[in-house]
Amino acid sequence: MLNGHGDDLHNYAYIQYNFSSNVYYGGCRPELIRILEKSLDNCVNNYPSPTAEELSVIASEHFGMKSNNFLFFNGATEAFYTIAHFFKGQTATIFGPTFAEYEGSCQVHDIDINWKFRDEFHQPIDTRVAYVCNPNNPDGQIVSAKDIEAFLIRNKETTLVVDEAYIEFTNTIQSVIRLCEEYVNLIVVRSLTKVFAIPGVRLGYVVSNAKMIADLSAKKMPWSVNALAIRAGEYIFEEYEHLSFYIIDLLQEMKSFLRNLSEIDWLEVYPTNTTYVLIRLKKGTASKLKDYLAREHRVLIRDATNFTGLKGECIRLSLQSEEVNGVLINALNEW
Repeated sequence: MLNGHGDDLHNYAYIQYNFSSNVYYGGCRPELIRILEKSLDNCVNNYPSPTAEELSVIASEHFGMKSNNFLFFNGATEAFYTIAHFFKGQTATIFGPTFAEYEGSCQVHDIDINWKFRDEFHQPIDTRVAYVCNPNNPDGQIVSAKDIEAFLIRNKETTLVVDEAYIEFTNTIQSVIRLCEEYVNLIVVRSLTKVFAIPGVRLGYVVSNAKMIADLSAKKMPWSVNALAIRAGEYIFEEYEHLSFYIIDLLQEMKSFLRNLSEIDWLEVYPTNTTYVLIRLKKGTASKLKDYLAREHRVLIRDATNFTGLKGECIRLSLQSEEVNGVLINALNEW
């Protein structure tokens, strides 16, 4: 793991409003909490299944695919490190600036990294694996399913890893997991952490062809998905639509939030397709602003200056409730 990336709420004892995490602000649904409470005794006193294969079965039923197209992990990050383990010692292209753990996992497994900007996605590449976040973290930019399919056709010797951790935080694109049935050079990584607000439980999964799933499974540590996470996953897939938020409502809230942010003249607000936004500061530094907001207003933001390839003093903010958004706007106006 690269230092300084991700939600660092654990470093603060007095934060009340957390804009640094892209997890859905509504929190974990009460009915899911109740299911986990009822399952606690059984989950604590018994080993989980070694590969969480029951989740592969229920996910395949949800998506109308085969169970050998799925493999579950202790969060999407474990999936990235397992993928890098499989491609150990080879070469990778990362389309950035983007999520740090592609880089971190490649470094751990001695993979040489070739950085490209996202507007170079249409160009041919010659590395063994490539990573693209869709929609992208930190700026919410997207790549169409048509362009991803064109990449797979154009670069047949390159395995493309598409990170769809935030796919349900946008309505501008659709998932490409069904392309895994046609293209052997595609791995899709998904997360249940953000949309269902269970970051402490840790649950993510990979969708790919059966051979790749078998290859990744051979590199994966057994029992990495704990019993409580498995129970959460079972209930989530059983009640997926009921537990999900309405993205149209969130994006409508986001329009208001972006409008209020844009009225602050020392902020340059970048376009986004999601419920989080990248912002460049026209004065001051991201680190000083972060310290000020935490100390004076108990507000935590994401200092985005350590995203590889991102220039300038930048922060990332994730949508919260209207009332909490107002707290941040007022605090920014006092800065």
